[in-house]
Order: sequence, then structure tokens, then C-alpha cells
Amino acid sequence: MEEKKQLRILWIANSCGLSAGHLKMNVAGSGWVPALQEALGQFSGCQLGLAFYFDRELAPFELGKTWYYPVKKLGNTKKKRLFNRLTGRTEYEENIPEFLKAIEAFKPDIIHVHGTEAPFGLIVKHVRSIPIVISIQGILTAYGKKYFSGMNMPGLIRQIQSGYPFFRADYKIWLKRAEIEQEILGKTEFIFGRTDWDRRVCRVMTPQAHYFHVEEVIRKEFYPLKWKPLRNEIPVLFTTSSPSLYKGFENIIDTATILLKKGIPFTWMVAGLKEGDALVKLIRSAKGIDDLQALNIHLLGTLSGKELAGWLMKSDIYIQVSHIENSPNSLCEAMLAGVPIIASSVGGTSSLLQDKLQGLLFQDGDPYLLAGCIDEMLREPERFLPMAEEAYRLSHRRHDPETVVNDMIDKYSSIIERKKSADSHSFGK
Repeated sequence: MEEKKQLRILWIANSCGLSAGHLKMNVAGSGWVPALQEALGQFSGCQLGLAFYFDRELAPFELGKTWYYPVKKLGNTKKKRLFNRLTGRTEYEENIPEFLKAIEAFKPDIIHVHGTEAPFGLIVKHVRSIPIVISIQGILTAYGKKYFSGMNMPGLIRQIQSGYPFFRADYKIWLKRAEIEQEILGKTEFIFGRTDWDRRVCRVMTPQAHYFHVEEVIRKEFYPLKWKPLRNEIPVLFTTSSPSLYKGFENIIDTATILLKKGIPFTWMVAGLKEGDALVKLIRSAKGIDDLQALNIHLLGTLSGKELAGWLMKSDIYIQVSHIENSPNSLCEAMLAGVPIIASSVGGTSSLLQDKLQGLLFQDGDPYLLAGCIDEMLREPERFLPMAEEAYRLSHRRHDPETVVNDMIDKYSSIIERKKSADSHSFGK
């Protein structure tokens, strides 16, 4: 019997995946790529390749069950990066030839581009014979409409005083990256998404593309967790964030101020931010806040998956305060842990968690409502335990690694067949 040919899949991503230890790279915040890669490794019918940005030239190498293709960014020096920020310039097609070399070397049956935030998706302009599917992470074009939610563009003096003089330049870079994203999506044939939000936005931005619903695999540290009700003398609120304005850190400041005035006890732990972050300084300056700890807000900095899991288990409530999200992994992690959740009703969040069924949703930009939700959940915790339990059950079904991978492989096969059929019809005309 003839042996069945392995499916050759090339991923293109910002993450080096499971090669991080081999390359001695810090991969905080990109754990979903190695998590999916590890799950895919249990599937014997495929051969995976991964092309990714790296900080120096390095030849392709094989590690475990994967071929890796590092791509060094052209002109990626400190002087060049400073020049780009000063001028508001961003990468365009400079590195596409190296990604095309990786495609030629690996000879994939299908190419999976993870995200539209980086310009490597521009390979859609150059590769026509191999099907390319782009999975949606965030959508810069849509996110840009919420860029200044909760805060105005600061003047140059305040930018300099806060240590963040590139605020305006970074926004210009964001807009240019959004233009590149629109070019990528304008030529995309196949899309992986997972929320009503990204499906509807893609219907407008990529009307020509076939949309497939594919769920995500979450970092393995969060699957074994099972939260139990706590008896913290001072309730612990927990948020995972990052130094991006749309993550809504000022929502935490405004809500904490209200809670303190009302005499509601709490301590708010925030992962992903630290006191020295320029964005934190900028928001503190805009809000006139000298001491975050006086507001019972404590910044934890960047944490590992294991450390984040530990904080979830020590928290009374997980709170998402973002102005815009598609399907935030941090929220999915909290659901997997079974922690009671309050989240801003933005973007794709309502596709993950329904109000009063798996937690509470609040209107973005309303710190009084958020404070009220927190007060209600702390006063009557037993009312919200069934919601946390339902979130736990739902998320474990949604993010089951074997189910996600099998579905993704099926979608790969469907895309390959669609591409063959479309090409044969085009050839016959």
C-alpha cells in the first residue's frame, strides 16, 4: 500500500515557536504559537516549517519535528530603529525576499500567516500557486479607531516629560502598518477567525476571501487550573495588560479612584506593566497621579505563564479593561482557570464570554459601571460562582488542543482543495 503523503505546512509568524530555548530567546507574551505548535506535533500526518524574524543571520535548522527559517530584518540596527521612529517610517517589503526563499526551500502545500500586524503577509502579492491562509489576531485598521479611547493626544512637552517622546511618531507608524494590513487583506483568499467581530470586520475588509472559524490553543500552564473561592481579607483584583494605549490602563486608575472614595476594600494587581514603562508615566502624568500604590494598584511587570497562573489562583476577580480586543488570550486563560470575570464589552469579547452567563460585561469607558460590577461581585460572590463554573466548562471545550488541531487540519485540506479547484477552473477559461 502506498504511504500517504505528509501535509507540508509552513507557518509565518512573529514567534520562533518551540525553538525559543534553543535560540535563547525571551518569548514572553507569544506563548500561543508554541502551544499550537506542540499540539500540532501530536498529529503525525504533517510536516511543519516555521519562518520568523530573528535578530541575526542564521541558517535554517531542524529541531524536533519542525524546520525553522530565521529571517533577519534588513537595517535592524539601533540607529535605524531610532531613525524610523523619528520619521514615522515602518518596514514594508524589505524582508519579503527572505520569506520567499523559505517558501522555496520548504515547498509547502499550504502557507499559514499568523496575524496581519507584520508586513510578512505581503507574500500574498508574490505567491499565487500555493494557498495562503491568514489567521486574524487583532485588526490594526479597526483597532486604530479606538487608539485614543480614554485619553487625548498629549502635547510634545508632556510626551518629553513622561519619557515617551515618540507617542505621535508611534501613532503614525501604526497608521502606516494599518495601510499595509489593508493591502494584505485586499489580496487574501482565505481567512481563519474565531469571533463574530473579526468575521464581520473581515466581511467588509476582505469580501473576496473565504472565512473559516478556527479556535485557539492556549498555553499549557492554564489547562490544569481550577479556581476555588478565596477568603482574602483584602480582595485581589487581577488584570493582564501590556504597554499599549488601547489596553485601557487609565480605566484601572479611574475605577480604583472610585472604589477608594466609596470605601470598597481591594488591591489591584496588574501584570504586563511596570512603573518604568513610558506609557505608564504618560498616563500617570495625564491623570495627575504621583503614586499608583496609593490607589492600591501594583504593577507586576512581565510574568511567565506559570507566574500568571499563580496570580489567577490567588485572585478574587479577573478584570479586562481594554478599549478593543478580538479574542484576548488573557481572558481565555482566566476562563480556563474558572476565575470570576468582569470584562469590557468590546470587539470579540462577547463571542468568548456572554454577560450574566459566564461573567459580567461592562460598557467600555464607564468606570462607575465597572466599580459597581466589582462591588456587586465582592458583596455577593456566591451569585457569580455558577458563571465562573460555566466559563470553565465552555473554555475547556473551546480550547481543547486535539479538537482545535483536527479542525485546523481539516480546514487546511479544504483550502487546498478549493485552491486546486479555483486554479483548474481559471486555467480552463
